[in-house]
Amino acid sequence: MGAGSAETAARYSVRPLLPGPAEALRDAVLRLGLPPERLTVLAERGAVEALALQGLSSDQIRVLERFIAEGGGEVLSNANGDRAVLLMPLMTAGSLPMELAAWSDNAGEVGAAIGSVLMARGGPPPPLVAAGHRLEFGKRTLVMGILNVTPDSFSGDGVGDDVAAAVTRALALVDAGADVVDIGGESTRPSRTREEVSAAVEMSRVLPVIRELAGRLPVPMSIDTRKAAVASAALQAGASIVNDVWGLRGDPDMAAAIAAHPGTGVIAMHNQHGTEYGDLLEDVCFGLRTSLAVAEKAGIAPEQVIIDPGFGFAKTPAHNLELLRRLGELLGMGHAVLIGPSRKSTIGVLIGETDQTHRLEPSLALAVLSVQAGAHMVRVHDVAETVRALRAADAVVRGTPEALRGLPIPAPTG
Repeated sequence: MGAGSAETAARYSVRPLLPGPAEALRDAVLRLGLPPERLTVLAERGAVEALALQGLSSDQIRVLERFIAEGGGEVLSNANGDRAVLLMPLMTAGSLPMELAAWSDNAGEVGAAIGSVLMARGGPPPPLVAAGHRLEFGKRTLVMGILNVTPDSFSGDGVGDDVAAAVTRALALVDAGADVVDIGGESTRPSRTREEVSAAVEMSRVLPVIRELAGRLPVPMSIDTRKAAVASAALQAGASIVNDVWGLRGDPDMAAAIAAHPGTGVIAMHNQHGTEYGDLLEDVCFGLRTSLAVAEKAGIAPEQVIIDPGFGFAKTPAHNLELLRRLGELLGMGHAVLIGPSRKSTIGVLIGETDQTHRLEPSLALAVLSVQAGAHMVRVHDVAETVRALRAADAVVRGTPEALRGLPIPAPTG
């Protein structure tokens, strides 16, 4: 898409609505302000390609209407003409970017944004290479193991300032199947009761552990921090990925700090102040695209960035469940998708319990559903159990493993 592509993508924020829950497509049409009887068009055209766009001009709408109508589709737009849902046969969608590019530069800009989303959704995102470690996405679901070196972890698994215990846990996470170990020195739970710590205190917690593990772990270490100073120090100590819960939009120095270490991986999470949304996924998608634009401007290579929709951050329990149902709308962004529902408070609400005692099984259920929805990596506390659960989920979602093909019935129970 050329220079400034992240800013262009953020402006139009194209989202694929299919495959996905039927109510997401229905609601996208209703939010255009059209009468309910117009929903009949979904039965006629909604089983093909459906895309939601925003930031359009009246000229762009008219050109879209022309080409899509000629291809047997339809454009539904709001009264202002700046938002639309495109419904069209797959062949029409495939040729649309080229037709728009041939029409004019203005139309071609929209076409490029549409084409980028369609291509990204059609295959796995590129691998992330950081400090000699290579993370491949799409073949199986990767697992990020959580290592909290805090005294106030919401899940109760923090090891505090016990470096030896932290090292032992990190090694155990890898033995259990973790593909990444995520090390955090400040609780990031969205709670007024969490401890606010300085960069100095946070570094005193994480740096000894990272230094001790550097060169010993066969998988990359990520530093879970919202502070640029901590990220920079952790990268120098041996971490190779920065997991920022504010998606490079909190600390104004974060993007530059990461860019100063070429080849660093980044996890950009969606977060915001408050829980007010227009459309949840539209707002999450726009926020993530804004983070990607910040990364691009700082010189961070696109293939180094993983996106995280922020399950449990600035979202109600209902938001979190909707986020999981509609996770597929992020697949057109061209980046690996990480999600972290493990042991979150929403699970406590779902099972009617406030403590952590019985959150394993629901966490596994949400991890499996995340895979079905399109996640490439899950961030979890219980690595061994999750790895086993995802091995079964991947076999269904990503395809039957070759080793299983042609095998006879394994036992009387199947």
